[in-house]
Amino acid sequence: MSASYDTIFHLLVDEATRLMLKGHDRAPLRDNLARAFHHATMKQTAVAFTKGTLPPKLVIGANNQVLQRPLIAVAETFVQLQEARHAADYDRSLRFTRQEVLDLIDLTEQAFQDWKQIHNSLQADTFLIGLLTYRHMQG
Repeated sequence: MSASYDTIFHLLVDEATRLMLKGHDRAPLRDNLARAFHHATMKQTAVAFTKGTLPPKLVIGANNQVLQRPLIAVAETFVQLQEARHAADYDRSLRFTRQEVLDLIDLTEQAFQDWKQIHNSLQADTFLIGLLTYRHMQG
């Protein structure tokens, strides 16, 4: 569970830090910036994207368009994997079947494919920025 969640978490943080700080010489800054991402804020952002309830300051990044389905799928997967990881880590009575774990791995792989489809879009950039700044974009 943790590996699937960590994989998508790190993909999105890496994409966001590369968006904000381009260039090989900025790698140390990206590493420091990556530590500023919080799981709860990232989940809030993902939930907002799954529901299409973006704060006004992020709506502009949607370019007045319906959110792209692959982006919504990535957001949904992020939420689902974070919740599964939380359950696995903190509910010691909970047991996952092999098939449940394989299904989550498949979901993670699909999220990577979905991300490849939309990662160069304005909506994807908006999502990435929201992962770091969501709490500050609400007003």
